[in-house]
Amino acid sequence: MERVLKRLMSMPTATVSLLLVAAVCLLAALSYLNVQLSPYSYDQTTADILMPPSAQHPMGTDELGRDLFSRVIYGSRLSISIGIMTAVVAFIVGTVYGAVSGYIGGKVDSLLMRGVDVAYALPDLLVMILIGVLVGRGTLGILIALGLVSWRGVARLVRAQFMQLKSEEFVEAARAQGQTHFAIIVKHLLPNSIGPVIIAMTFTVPAAILSESTLSFIGLGLSPPACSWGTLAADGWRSLQTHPHLILCPSMLIFVSVLSFNFLGDGLRDALDPRTRMNVRRDL
Repeated sequence: MERVLKRLMSMPTATVSLLLVAAVCLLAALSYLNVQLSPYSYDQTTADILMPPSAQHPMGTDELGRDLFSRVIYGSRLSISIGIMTAVVAFIVGTVYGAVSGYIGGKVDSLLMRGVDVAYALPDLLVMILIGVLVGRGTLGILIALGLVSWRGVARLVRAQFMQLKSEEFVEAARAQGQTHFAIIVKHLLPNSIGPVIIAMTFTVPAAILSESTLSFIGLGLSPPACSWGTLAADGWRSLQTHPHLILCPSMLIFVSVLSFNFLGDGLRDALDPRTRMNVRRDL
């Protein structure tokens, strides 16, 4: 791990990206400490509506007089949480699915991979819209929708790793010692497959953030009063010509976060195993 960290820190782009990711996560954590300004409290007096940035309101206020800085902080919590939780769901489902397919092989592998092909054939947007209709336009619906379209790449990646590793000598030695299939998977195959999976999860987080923001922006994701970067951008769009900062602030955070996570994923890929440089993104 120390060697990987040294490799990562030797890459300027990855180092800057890591610092930016840490800053965004810290911004999300500040939502638990920021008790002075509520993202949902508003003032209907004319004086506090659509105010420009000031000392009292660093990012100004929206059309309801709500403090934009407070809303951006709270939006960071929701957007980052959705991205991370989507990556966790994709990791769990994709790893289990890919491990079973790759380890058993044969007809089971063929059947499970046809299931992945069917999942890939379904348009992501259509799947997310259907889940939103069935579950509702809430955080749970978004997580289920994003999870259903994010596990497929992880499953293929884990399956490929297991297919390659299960014939290695250390696995054959474990079988000769009488270890169970579960023990072989948990003790030998998964630890040797985790590197590419971690890289894939790093790319899944920004993809989920961008998908949630896009869905919320076009009115198919989270709905008010939920506060995410996507809903903030949608609110700011209505005042684009007169108050562009309302959409610029959340949009810049989306841009910086997605770019930083992707560059960090590139750095982790090169630090963990340079041989995966051309494989991970192709499998996602």
